[in-house]
Amino acid sequence: ISKEIRNSRGDRLRKIEQLKKMVADPKNDMLNFYPPLPLPLDPDIKITGVIPEECNVFKSTLLPLYVKFKTDTGDDYPLIFKTGDDLRQDQLVVQIIALMDRLLLKENLDLKLTPYRILATATLAGAVQFIPSAPISSILGSAKYKGSILGYLRFHNPATADSPSVLGVRKEAMETYVKSVAGYCVITYLLGVGDRHLDNLLISPDGHFFHIDFGYILGRDPKPMAPLMKLSREMVEGMGGSASDPASDSQFDSFRQYCFTAYTTLRRSSSLILNLFALMQDANIPGLAVFGGNESSVGKVEERFKLDVGEEEAIALFAQLIEREMGAWGPVLIDKLHGLAQGWRA
Repeated sequence: ISKEIRNSRGDRLRKIEQLKKMVADPKNDMLNFYPPLPLPLDPDIKITGVIPEECNVFKSTLLPLYVKFKTDTGDDYPLIFKTGDDLRQDQLVVQIIALMDRLLLKENLDLKLTPYRILATATLAGAVQFIPSAPISSILGSAKYKGSILGYLRFHNPATADSPSVLGVRKEAMETYVKSVAGYCVITYLLGVGDRHLDNLLISPDGHFFHIDFGYILGRDPKPMAPLMKLSREMVEGMGGSASDPASDSQFDSFRQYCFTAYTTLRRSSSLILNLFALMQDANIPGLAVFGGNESSVGKVEERFKLDVGEEEAIALFAQLIEREMGAWGPVLIDKLHGLAQGWRA
């Protein structure tokens, strides 16, 4: 179905209608599964059928499908199915993020990460768990959220008289946002995640910030002027602004401290992480292949741990990185160009 939708003529709206018709067609046996089937993405979940009217096609080059399943408990389970994309690398990256999350939790540092489920079903096909959320690009373009991340957080987590709040946002949601931005800044920097733009940075209504699409890692990037770490001005404004232009309750200092703690914690476990990359190097996945000469994926990650300097100097270098990436104009230009390209595609 996914290949047929991709290869069909017509705009995205026509493709969405075509998908709904195909799913609803009794000949395709997708409306009712009896007995319920274990969902390969999450075998603990038993699915009983697909909900045709909820199906969608995302505006992306590969036109991924959004499919919502009914479960035997009465809940819904949404997922995304992609063809034309090698999800084996995404699956490995998310597994590494899950490992890093466990290493941080072991030190009582919960950075509210979202290592969602991914299952590569073939070399160029697979399923991805859908987490209800909004890309930063759509948040910034929404009048409902006043074109800001802070507006989005305030809308979904308004301050109330009987619960503590920060910047007009329920305190728990703001803490979740600040912690998760810090966690992903550190992890995506260490992994050298590339092709970062405002469409693959998402925020859930309760404040969880996370990255999707890990087709480029270890410093690879399809665009010039790529940042070492994605930290846009809008992301910083969502926590009340930076040290140079803060709101009265800015959480930026807390963000920096979470970054430093996460970086030093993972740095102490660098041997485990580097050994994992050494094992994955032979997985026959292009993005993990040796770069040429003596340069390897292990070397690329090791370089970012700054193991040749002490902990205090490593923290100082990371602090410089934060300041540099916040003020960089290259990523701003990339986001603008990407937004224009998405507009034409729609």
